[in-house]
Amino acid sequence: MEATAQVLERGGNDNFTTNHIAVRSGFSIGTLYRYFPHKKAILRAMVESTLQRQDQKMSEILAPDGSASADEIIDLVVGVMMEPFISRSRVRKRMLMGLINEADLVAKANTANMQMMRLVQQRLVEIDPKRFREPTDLSCRIMLGTMLGNIRTTLFINEEHLHEPAFRQELVDLVRHVVAAKD
Repeated sequence: MEATAQVLERGGNDNFTTNHIAVRSGFSIGTLYRYFPHKKAILRAMVESTLQRQDQKMSEILAPDGSASADEIIDLVVGVMMEPFISRSRVRKRMLMGLINEADLVAKANTANMQMMRLVQQRLVEIDPKRFREPTDLSCRIMLGTMLGNIRTTLFINEEHLHEPAFRQELVDLVRHVVAAKD
């Protein structure tokens, strides 16, 4: 997967082949095909790995015995959602473009992300039930869309903003608004 990320980072579509990935990784093409039948399978594995890392980080953030305040949790959650897009933005762009029509993978990622958002909202309600509202499918969808929609749009339009503290703070403020209890 690291070799694939390096190939994606370095070149255009002509360089993104299983042969280039095999050369970069040091494996034979036969060995590569034993584990990944095609390059999209590698991209899928990369997405699944990212989702697993996010899930693990979210579990740590949301641990009931943790000492993080609600505001700290929101900031940390935004950071976890932003991280894959900041660390290797060119790779993430290419992955998004390569997998946009993979309906089952998009659905799997959506389900995982929705579950994370539900857990976030539930934890916030546990911390301060007067300040935060109970999660619903719609509130989780809006919170997820608030973060990922803005992150992805910024990735493609003004990538440099992803590195600005003000961008992260705007997302934190938006999420705070979405999960706030309604009067």
